[in-house]
Amino acid sequence: MYKVLLIAIAILFLSWKHENPQEFSTKQTTTIPQNSKKFKFVIAESGLNYRSEPNGTILGKFAWREKVEYLYETGVRQKITDNYVEVEGTWVAVKQKNDTVFVFDYFLSDTAPYFSKTKLYFAEPYFSEILQPSKEKDIRQAFVNVSESFYMPDNFIKREDLRKDTIHFNDKQRKEFLKRMNYSDKDSIFIYDLKSGIVKKHLVGNTPIMACISIYSQVNEAYKTEDYDQWNYQIGFNLGKTAYGGFAMIGKDNPFIAKGLQPIIFEKMNSENIALNAKAGLIPENWNTDTIPAYVFNYENTRFFMRSTRSYTWNDLNIKNTATKESFEVDISEGESSSKAPLQIKGEKYDFEENLQYVGRLFKNKPPVVFGFTFKSFGCPSINFIATKELPIYILCDNRH
Repeated sequence: MYKVLLIAIAILFLSWKHENPQEFSTKQTTTIPQNSKKFKFVIAESGLNYRSEPNGTILGKFAWREKVEYLYETGVRQKITDNYVEVEGTWVAVKQKNDTVFVFDYFLSDTAPYFSKTKLYFAEPYFSEILQPSKEKDIRQAFVNVSESFYMPDNFIKREDLRKDTIHFNDKQRKEFLKRMNYSDKDSIFIYDLKSGIVKKHLVGNTPIMACISIYSQVNEAYKTEDYDQWNYQIGFNLGKTAYGGFAMIGKDNPFIAKGLQPIIFEKMNSENIALNAKAGLIPENWNTDTIPAYVFNYENTRFFMRSTRSYTWNDLNIKNTATKESFEVDISEGESSSKAPLQIKGEKYDFEENLQYVGRLFKNKPPVVFGFTFKSFGCPSINFIATKELPIYILCDNRH
């Protein structure tokens, strides 16, 4: 009797073990719940190849900013050269439709890129001034600084040139520069002059390329007996004695719209105007009762509201679409690395001539832009598109410290 009972228990045990193998496996596997999927975003600007296996046959390409489902890490690490720079990463498995494919995780991020791929630079005008108290004349040529996009190889600048404030590239250096930047002599440098609104054009093949000491460099006259380091130099196009400056882009076609921008100049609102805009839901109700002066600027269906107690200080910036009542935000953060730029108010006098805030159509086939509300001491400012899903453009200003 006992023998029969033991046999029955053994049969039941083996049957249960067969149906529940995970309880006894030394290498357990876990099914990932549907709601715990992990996703990554492609940050390679030209797209990211996916392959049959780590470093295997290319099957296709994920687009920049595309969201992909991350499956697992293979443990296969590798160093590759990307745009002349050696980078290291791991091959990981991701999902492509119903298949498992493999990508290099250096080009993946937990968040999607926030800024556009557009490469926009500053064009700095020529200037000449007398330095005090030395009475020496300081001259800086008009310059389009593209250092943030140029991966300079070691020993690119000749050693005998490393004591010069300005270095003009020879033919060999020029060819290497154009190759690394993916430019040709047939491309053009297009400059939107902020003061006149006119678009200027310089053929790359006719424009000298130079290196000049960074204005942020710690190098000064006391160290003239020593060689500079080549990383103290900014690299870009020498525009000579041109007096215009603004935004610059390099390519085959002009991206800018001439006279497409206008300065933002605020006008003071009277109590009736404040009340009407508060009633329309465009500004807070308390603006109607507070004594702080309020100002407004109109552009198409966008209205800019601002309150200020005196020149150079302001707060409560509200930008609203008058049709939808939707708000539009710009970066007005204040801290160690940024501060609010002074605004222009109609009828008031300022110590500077330049307008800082602009709105309008800067780029062809793009919506209106707005910029100029923040000074950046670390990093560079950006340009926002008004009330659209267009990504902001980060200006490559080479603000190194």
